[in-house]
Amino acid sequence: MYNIVKKSAEGIYSIGDTGPAGGGVFYISNGGQNGLEAARDDLAWPSGELWYWGCGGTEITGAAGTAIGTGAINTADILAACTEPNVAAKGASDFTLNGYDDWFLASKDEMSALYAARSAVGGFTTNTIFWTSSQDSAANAWNTRINTTGYQQPKTKTLLYKVRPIRAF
Repeated sequence: MYNIVKKSAEGIYSIGDTGPAGGGVFYISNGGQNGLEAARDDLAWPSGELWYWGCGGTEITGAAGTAIGTGAINTADILAACTEPNVAAKGASDFTLNGYDDWFLASKDEMSALYAARSAVGGFTTNTIFWTSSQDSAANAWNTRINTTGYQQPKTKTLLYKVRPIRAF
């Protein structure tokens, strides 16, 4: 278990610090007072570690945000429109760590920031593919490959990829 500590007594975080919930800080704003933290491990579900994006063939209104700050909104929109079990957004939303239950599926740009700080956060395996909450079309959603380039592309929502929950602080 990681220690829940801040970088300074003033509550200022840096990339790689342990965030308020115990995740790895991978993005900061407001001089390090706010930011995003990611779970230190991939999310598992009872039958394995891979998740569907869900609702393949269905356009989810509002789930197309790609910018930093849109992951939580995308996740809420997915959950409101897609009631299939074991979808990536549901798994991220249901995640709890150290009493914090406000986790969500990262947007495309949030996942890019997480990719950039992957060494500081830890727990990533080379060439692992992760879902983002950013929908590309009724059939596809964006994913990110954790490798030397962080390549992102839209793929069929019915494919199985990993999930790494994140939260804002």
